Amino acid sequence: MNSTSKHIIAFGGGVDSSALLAINFDRDAAAQVLGISREELDEKFPAVDAVMFSDTGWERERTYANVDRFEAAYKVKGLPFFRVRNKKETILEWTLRLGAVPLMPGSSHKCSLKFKTEVMHKEAEAMFPGSKITWSIGIEANEDRRANKSFQDRSNGTHKSVYPLRHLGLDRAGCERLIEQLGWPKVVKSACVGCPFAQEHEIADIMMNEPAAWATVKQVEAKFRETSPRKYQAFVDGGCKTDSAGRALPGTWRVDSWNTNNARLFAKKINGRQLSVEEWEARLAPLAF
Repeated sequence: MNSTSKHIIAFGGGVDSSALLAINFDRDAAAQVLGISREELDEKFPAVDAVMFSDTGWERERTYANVDRFEAAYKVKGLPFFRVRNKKETILEWTLRLGAVPLMPGSSHKCSLKFKTEVMHKEAEAMFPGSKITWSIGIEANEDRRANKSFQDRSNGTHKSVYPLRHLGLDRAGCERLIEQLGWPKVVKSACVGCPFAQEHEIADIMMNEPAAWATVKQVEAKFRETSPRKYQAFVDGGCKTDSAGRALPGTWRVDSWNTNNARLFAKKINGRQLSVEEWEARLAPLAF
């Protein structure tokens, strides 16, 4: 790549991006495992200038352990590996400051954009001023929907995304086999502690295996429960448009989300409704024994 173009792996700490790091760490071995030539590998997954991990400040213990492992190996080999983060606050601090949950009714999910994409774009531009940045993103061969949600910067065209796993024909099972065959420990799915899209088994895993993380989950929801009605009332008192019953219209983030929208930290529904963390504890407690 020329001096005005840089190629960076966006490392999330999970299976897919770990496969990219494993390939890049030893390309000759990776080509052999994949059953292709080194030239074909480099064509489908061009040379990398750096790896970048954006720390949201609220990741699972296993994610941090995996990032630590790759970072140490890359540094021993002299390969550029950068940890960056939002300098103002973590996701946890952000939710507590706002008294909100990451996915509010009527709003889009902004965590990844605010604490990963925007941070990495800004840091890459500072590290490589004037360069066009190509990001290798860990999206599997069969993930058309995710690939269409691009990592592009639509404002100035400085950033673009490429998906080497798709070019190499690697799905999740293929990534897991590759990681193992290249001598790396097993990697599991990465997600923030408070990811609103967590499935039941993932919620149970946090509750039973990471008590300190579960305490922060309870802290976020308690703050949301406390502030949601107050924000709603302030909005109503401020003269917002309301329905015939005097409630703020649906679709505004200021609606009394806790009481009227059944909004909780985790979006997963059981029998058609979201559960509070206390309800999750009651539901999952038998699994702890």
